[in-house]
Amino acid sequence: MIIDVHAHHFLYTNPINVLQENREKGVYIIIENGLDPETNRKVVEISKKFDIVHPALGYHPVDIAKSNDSMIEQELKYITERINELIAIGEVGLDYYWVRDKISIEKQKKWFLRILELSEIYKKPIIVHSRKAEKDVIELATSYNSIIILHSFWKPSLTKLAVEHGMYISIPTFVYKDKGLQKIVQYTPLDLLLTESDAPFLDPIDKRNNKSWKIIYSLEKIAEIKGLNIGDIKAQIAKNFERAFDIEILC
Repeated sequence: MIIDVHAHHFLYTNPINVLQENREKGVYIIIENGLDPETNRKVVEISKKFDIVHPALGYHPVDIAKSNDSMIEQELKYITERINELIAIGEVGLDYYWVRDKISIEKQKKWFLRILELSEIYKKPIIVHSRKAEKDVIELATSYNSIIILHSFWKPSLTKLAVEHGMYISIPTFVYKDKGLQKIVQYTPLDLLLTESDAPFLDPIDKRNNKSWKIIYSLEKIAEIKGLNIGDIKAQIAKNFERAFDIEILC
């Protein structure tokens, strides 16, 4: 059983074919994460066509920085109107890799706090982008009673802090060859690990041709690091998924 808590297959020219391929290769669950108004709607449509796809709607921090407040407010309204259809809110968060000016960073923080508040109010897990902003993400998120799934988390030195606050860390397929991500796996307890593709990005073998089924590479590496077999890792990831998203997996 392969579980992918963070993907963007809608970015493929023909996502239907890609999703069929994933299903044929043993993928059981995919959470498609929207990035902005246009892609949120694509996620909704795709989720209606595939039973293995679960929708998460959000507003990527880089897009937050480029959008006006009225547009963001309107999209949050769209998301909350569909909140009962969603498995999570995401992709949201902070990004200091692509966004570096202080005004835009403060804007990201303002809206991230607002989205955290919505997550708490509606009791929905929140899938959080944290690239180069891991410390601020953790500090801001701890003020809210929400289940946090850290995505694009690349700081081994902050793993302990995230774990102390009970945050899940979603490990991408790129762990197959990235030493920093391998350290994060080493430092994270098994019961706080989840797996993701971030498709089509972070391909462990090719360039921007990632798909959910390639999480098998992650499972191999996680099993090696933890000294367990792949079957044990799959079973634990499934338990973690059920706990994080409050969903029973029916096999």
